[in-house]
Amino acid sequence: MLEYIALAFSVWFAGFFPFFEIYVAIPYGFVIGLDPYSVVFWAVLGNFMPVPLIEYGYGWLEKFERFRRWQLKLIKPSLEEKINRKGKWFIAVFTPWIGVWAVAVTCKALKVRKDILMLYTFVGIAAYAIALALLIALGITVAG
Repeated sequence: MLEYIALAFSVWFAGFFPFFEIYVAIPYGFVIGLDPYSVVFWAVLGNFMPVPLIEYGYGWLEKFERFRRWQLKLIKPSLEEKINRKGKWFIAVFTPWIGVWAVAVTCKALKVRKDILMLYTFVGIAAYAIALALLIALGITVAG
């Protein structure tokens, strides 16, 4: 049991850590011997965790003047409206590609609604994790 907890935590951490995220966590989980369900569960949980952290810790960041200036440069009212209205699937599709940390901070700066941010980042992360785990489990490689 202790061994499983250590392995699960390492997959969770790989998913949580910027630059590793889902694309490292999933293959890593298979390499260390976790079953596909555990790999997907812990990798998705780890990769999604920055979203609530940023969602609820963003107010702390706004206390810093330099951060507020950066935020004012980034925010365009028309872009805010478009993301909240039409950008949901953009968030879902590109979160695993761009990185959950960058997407979550950018979406908060653009004042994307919490429900949209949480749901569509989770959907994107989970879909990519399942697809990647399925490809690995089936032995399909994308490298030449």
